[in-house]
Amino acid sequence: MQTNLNIKWAIEMDTLEAMRKIEKFEQAEKERRQQTETDYPEFIPLNYQPSPDILRHVTGHDFLYPQPWWEMDSVLIPCHLPGHWVLCHVLFKEGKMLLFDSLNERDGTSHRLKDVCALLYLLPSLLKHAGYYEEMKMDPHASPFTVQSMRSELIPQQDDGYSCGVFLMKYAELILAGVKTPWNSVFGQKDIKGIRKAIAIDIYTNGQPCNSP
Repeated sequence: MQTNLNIKWAIEMDTLEAMRKIEKFEQAEKERRQQTETDYPEFIPLNYQPSPDILRHVTGHDFLYPQPWWEMDSVLIPCHLPGHWVLCHVLFKEGKMLLFDSLNERDGTSHRLKDVCALLYLLPSLLKHAGYYEEMKMDPHASPFTVQSMRSELIPQQDDGYSCGVFLMKYAELILAGVKTPWNSVFGQKDIKGIRKAIAIDIYTNGQPCNSP
């Protein structure tokens, strides 16, 4: 499975912007529906214009990431919610987005499903403008995305209030390595201190020098 981890943090900002615009658009559509007696199709904001930076990633026109999304099976999108990081794994062929949250509720599922739903609206628009549906010969209106929370018995959970970013990176590493869930035997809260040290060593060893302007 080919997975493109580099969506950059710009996707997070674009998602928040999309959420605000979508809320206004949905309200306008709701008012419009109340004024008409005819059936109105399910709302998919395919006319939303994503930022050029993100479109370059999706179409493979970024010189660092030259592979377009239609050549991939899935992508990983790190999302920052208020005070917390989660990971979304988008599976194109299945039309599904898996939510990896290290702070699930007592019922074993994430209560942040609603918070990432903006991506369900953003993705069809992003793929349409990038030419994905045209390349794959798919009808965007017939290909809505769904979201599913990964349960606690399948993915490790944090016990503190500040390790979500480390859990996210470890989730991404296991997905990229093709390791199937459940992962609770692979790592947990007790391993986070060692994982932090390993990340620091990896950055120091493989990082590129940054020249000050």
